[in-house]
Amino acid sequence: MLGFLALPLSLLLMPLLGLAWLLWKRRYCGLAEGLGLALAVGACGVWAVFQSQSSTGALGLLPLPFYALAAGVLGWAGANARHSPRRWRAGLGCLALLAALAGPVLLLAQGFQTRAHNQQRAAQNAAHRAEIERNKAALQAMLAQHPGGEGAQIEALVQRHAQDRAWLLPLLEQPQVPPATLDRLADSADFGIVLSVARHPQTRPDTLARIYRRPANPDYFFSDLARHPNTPPELLRELYHRPRSITHLDRQFAANPALPAELRRELLAQTRDVYVIQGLLGLPDLDCTLLPALRQALARSDRPEDSYSLVRLGELQDGRCA
Repeated sequence: MLGFLALPLSLLLMPLLGLAWLLWKRRYCGLAEGLGLALAVGACGVWAVFQSQSSTGALGLLPLPFYALAAGVLGWAGANARHSPRRWRAGLGCLALLAALAGPVLLLAQGFQTRAHNQQRAAQNAAHRAEIERNKAALQAMLAQHPGGEGAQIEALVQRHAQDRAWLLPLLEQPQVPPATLDRLADSADFGIVLSVARHPQTRPDTLARIYRRPANPDYFFSDLARHPNTPPELLRELYHRPRSITHLDRQFAANPALPAELRRELLAQTRDVYVIQGLLGLPDLDCTLLPALRQALARSDRPEDSYSLVRLGELQDGRCA
């Protein structure tokens, strides 16, 4: 690790040593310009980076010290060369100052461009949400006119709006969506549509298995597959034992009434998460033989005095599991 940091640290240390040498020699010419340009690049760069709403946007801060260093060195060199009696040196000095000034200008332009892009995207998202709400209200009115025939009507609407996610998303919120319709939409290239299929209570086990086997970004659906009661047991076992790429996935497994018994016992034996214990205690068909393991897991959890868990354990002990 130290070897990896040696080069960037040395690159930053050398200008500081040079600055100390100039101050010791009382050569102040160009120092104000160099420091001013370096600070300008740093300030503009930080502002530009924080215009990004991306989760990885802060990575843009990493190269800023080197940008500021380059602007400072160019500003100092340009200020010294600009007053030279030789024209070619004075010209190079002016070019160096212009190059140093380009840094904050470009960073400001990048920041304003990012802000405009974010505003445009926010406006598009707001318009899309408003369109979904309008379609949802129209859908409820249409379904209310044909009680008992919701499934056929939903299938007809899905075929009519097969490429319109502003219609498909509210349609997939309806409990009467036919399983065959859900199976067909599971092949959509739109991950938002596939995610709605993975969350629908009518989705068949074979459809959920096909979603799990999708070659592109399968972990996008892991959380909902781990929680869905129709997920096949063999798929739950595979998903449980594969390397975890999703945080808190154990909470989804715990709340799934279809989780195989051996996975529940394995989950209890290793968890320290009180929400996993709460999920298991909330199952309607909880095996009463798990109560001792649940008490032990609660005792070593991050919240051993959790009121919900203690009350629920007491209810089970005095009621169904007496």
